Amino acid sequence: MQPGSPTEPVRSKRHRPAQSFWTSAGARTLAATLLLARIPAVSLAAAQPPKPNEYDVKAAYLLNFGKFLRLSKPAPGRSSFEICSLGHDSIQSSLDALADNTTINGLPVRLNHLQDISAAGSCAILFISATESSHIREDLAILGNADILTVSDAPDFLEHGGMVQFLLVSSHVRFSINLDAVNKTHLVLSSELLRVASAVSGKSPAGGVR
Repeated sequence: MQPGSPTEPVRSKRHRPAQSFWTSAGARTLAATLLLARIPAVSLAAAQPPKPNEYDVKAAYLLNFGKFLRLSKPAPGRSSFEICSLGHDSIQSSLDALADNTTINGLPVRLNHLQDISAAGSCAILFISATESSHIREDLAILGNADILTVSDAPDFLEHGGMVQFLLVSSHVRFSINLDAVNKTHLVLSSELLRVASAVSGKSPAGGVR
């Protein structure tokens, strides 16, 4: 794959810590999966696989965020890793194509399209579509400090208290992170994930990011 492709994450020039809960192998896993997202070809007879579109790339990111996310306190046992979506968005079909037979931290991925934010209690990751822009503040207020990674492509999502916002930079999908919003919960994002973000705002938690 050529540099500058939609799935190529931003490279960081900062050095990795000598010891980290998140290993260098983890960073390679993130980069490799984003570069080689399992997006099926339309036909086996096709000369080339179809080029991933914007929604395919966002779906690949959502799946990989879960692999670089943990809780700082013991959590009740889960039988699945639930990735939820709220609002009308083409990302749902892309998630369906990628999530089949996929596991995160040993748990099968379960997709759940919500009709209302009040049903988000079991979500590990929640994607809020830009179609919900007029309700973003209200939706995030209802979630409060729940241990749910909130992601959206809505404008000013981070300013409203969201955690991760998708951006289009020169027609490529990138993402920015609001650590202040993350730090209000028990969620911990890996340093490897932070390094491939376009921008990170807010302060690292006490003791640093692992």
